[in-house]
Amino acid sequence: MDSDPSEADGQEAPELSLRNVLVEMAVVVAVCAAAGFIFFSVRAGVGVLVGGAIAAVNYYWQKRSLAAIFDRAIRGEKPRFLALRYALRYVVIGGVLLLIYLTGTVSIVAVVMGLASFALAVVIEGLRLILFPGSLKKDV
Repeated sequence: MDSDPSEADGQEAPELSLRNVLVEMAVVVAVCAAAGFIFFSVRAGVGVLVGGAIAAVNYYWQKRSLAAIFDRAIRGEKPRFLALRYALRYVVIGGVLLLIYLTGTVSIVAVVMGLASFALAVVIEGLRLILFPGSLKKDV
């Protein structure tokens, strides 16, 4: 019996669609940036855009770092330097945030809102899958 346990009851197990999460993240950033521009200031709107850009860079950097670490671990090598690069990501992002805070070029609160866009997109995707389970596609 080589059947998938998730298909035992005839239903496909729900999966988070990473593509959907990234699209939802972009929508969250766009909506929050528009709200920042309209209801607050240019600094707030740009701050959300900057935070969203940092979140996107952080996501892709983390994805590449983890893939490299696991690829090396699978081959039996010790990924010490790669693990250090993974941790360095936090130092770089912290440095960028400190620079933004110290210069005051954009609203730090808005930047943090932009940074939170990925987490908010994951929550939105999870709720979408819970509330509309029929919206799953096999090609996702």
